[in-house]
Amino acid sequence: MSTQDYTQYGLEPLFSVGLEDDVVPIVFRVVLEGKKGKVVLRYEQVGTGHDFITIAENSLVEIQLVGDQLFFSKQYDAITTKEPLASYYGGLTYDDYDADLDRYKTVQFQARYNQGGKYGTCHGFNINIDLLQNPKGKKPHWIGLSIDPDIKNPPPKDD
Repeated sequence: MSTQDYTQYGLEPLFSVGLEDDVVPIVFRVVLEGKKGKVVLRYEQVGTGHDFITIAENSLVEIQLVGDQLFFSKQYDAITTKEPLASYYGGLTYDDYDADLDRYKTVQFQARYNQGGKYGTCHGFNINIDLLQNPKGKKPHWIGLSIDPDIKNPPPKDD
């Protein structure tokens, strides 16, 4: 039996690293799909194949949920961290609202590059989602889940 308390930390709400309005975001997709009779949940940074997010400069990060049953949590912040990292991440915004289910499919936040940090520094974060159990039902039934990828800020030297 574990006696550790598990704490999630919110991102800094008024955070800004001074990005231009036309900055291209780092896109991280979380996908729920059926393959060969099995349910598969996978995630990756688009264009890299990594199952983590790499921050090599001040950036805008976009998390996209793909699949008819995945939505960001209604009860909890969509993105939280495992340790206090408000000086690195914040300005969380929500997008792609589904009015019928009162849930969101996309979020963005800003990330400050860890200038002078050790290569491969790992910042654990959570993607808090609601899994829709009965998509065809009259009343939605939700199960809350946390997905546990990492942010490498700065990324390993090999990347």
